[in-house]
Order: sequence, then C-alpha cells, then structure tokens
Amino acid sequence: MAPYTLALEGQRFCCPRLPQRLLVRLLFIGDVFGRPGRTIVRRLLPQLKAEQQPTVVVANAENATHGTGMTRSAFEELTAAGVDIFTGGNHTLGKPEILDLMQEHPTVLCPGNVSPALRRHGFVIWQTPDGPIAVVNVMGQYCMNGVDNPFRYMEEVLGDPEIGAVRVKVVDFHAEATAEKAVMLRLLDGRISAVLGTHTHVPTADARVTAAGTAFITDVGMTGVRSSIIGLDPEVMMRRFETGIMYAPRVAEGDATLMAVVVDIDASTGSSTSITLLQRDH
Repeated sequence: MAPYTLALEGQRFCCPRLPQRLLVRLLFIGDVFGRPGRTIVRRLLPQLKAEQQPTVVVANAENATHGTGMTRSAFEELTAAGVDIFTGGNHTLGKPEILDLMQEHPTVLCPGNVSPALRRHGFVIWQTPDGPIAVVNVMGQYCMNGVDNPFRYMEEVLGDPEIGAVRVKVVDFHAEATAEKAVMLRLLDGRISAVLGTHTHVPTADARVTAAGTAFITDVGMTGVRSSIIGLDPEVMMRRFETGIMYAPRVAEGDATLMAVVVDIDASTGSSTSITLLQRDH
C-alpha cells in the first residue's frame, strides 16, 4: 500500500506508476441531506457534468428526504438533475416506497449486507460506452444494528462471476468507524478501483491512490447545510445533548455545500489513476 498521502480540496492526487489510457471518470456525491442537499445538487450538477465530463454519477441518497430515506419524488428530482446511481446506508429503508423503487430501478441500491432478502440490491453493473462499471454498496457493523459482516459480504460479491468479469469496481462503504473503513481498504486493495467512505457527513483529508491502484477516502462528506450539525438543525441538536431528551430532529435550513470526489480509472485494468476532492457552495 502506498504511503499516507493527502489530497487537499481541488487537488488531484495521481498514482505515477500507472500509464494514462482510456479513462472512466466517476463523480461520487457525498450523503445528500434533505431539501437543501437536493437543491444544491439540482443547481450544480449540470454545471459539474459539463465541467468534469463524468462517465457515471453516483450519489449517496439515504438522507435525501427529510434526512431519513428517499421518496419517489426525491429520486425523480435527483435523476432529473443527472444522478445515475443511488447508494444508501442505515437510513435507506426509512421511506416505505424505497422497496418498490429498488424493484423498479436496479440503480437504486441499499447496503447488501442489511438483510439476506436485499443482498442482490447491494450492487449494480452500469453499462457505459467505455465498458461496464460495477457499483457496490455495503455497510459497516460498528454502531449499526442487525448488519451482516461487511467483509464476508464483499468476498461474496467479488466471487460473483458477473461482478468478476467487470474491471471497474467501486464500493460505497457506509460506516461509522474509520478503522473499519481502513480494514476494508486493506481487504480490497488492488482488487477494486475505489473504496469511498460515507455516513459520518464529515469530509476527511486522506484521499489517495494506493500503489496497487485503489482510490480511497475515509469519508466523502455531506451535501447539505454546512453550518448544521451533520445536516440537522443545530438548536434542536443542542437541546438533545444538553437535556438528554430526544427531541425530534429537524433538517437544517440555509446555504448548502456539495461535497464529492472525482475518480479517474483506467478502463483496461480497473486501476485508479487519480482522486480529486470537490466542494462547491454555488
């Protein structure tokens, strides 16, 4: 594994050992939180697509509707804005229509290790002019209830012949613990194109490409109100912590920030060549 290397906002970190060939470009948007998150995606994504020319756009949308789950209208809004694939996490099942959405749209994922009944909804193979891209969604066990072992699930997925035939593979690892995400990188290093962490809503400064060609970041961050408390109204959250009373959370209002990463991947080998952090306010 390559030494720990920082990639500051807007700075592109490249793995110099890999030749430049036909590239697949992934634009991955961090947890879209509530109406402010959807609004800034709708406002900025068309511009970002024109600027970055991504092959595929993936967004974590488990918080897209009122901070818990994603409704059909939110799905349609984000799809119209330009999102191709939706990943999720511990709040994915927060809205009942998500099960119908997953049946109707294979691009709507949930972590495949949350239930044996949903294992097949943990990944999708997206066809592009430059070849197929596999996107896998898995959730960590630390601080999560009723979740199967994510490392065994990933071995199961990588053992699937359909996935095995795809060179470009990307994982959204929705997990609380930074150590658990680092272990997932160790497990998958050189075997997949990217391990991208979500869930904490706080972007980390450890984006890098390993010597084996796997792009990694502990957490992409949140697309929502930056002055909030992980997307929620600060006043409500302060009362909860000060009193111990679990007041109902409320999505924060105000100006939002879009947080994302752009990953360039060699289409012929599946190895990443760079990862770039993006944060846009307007």
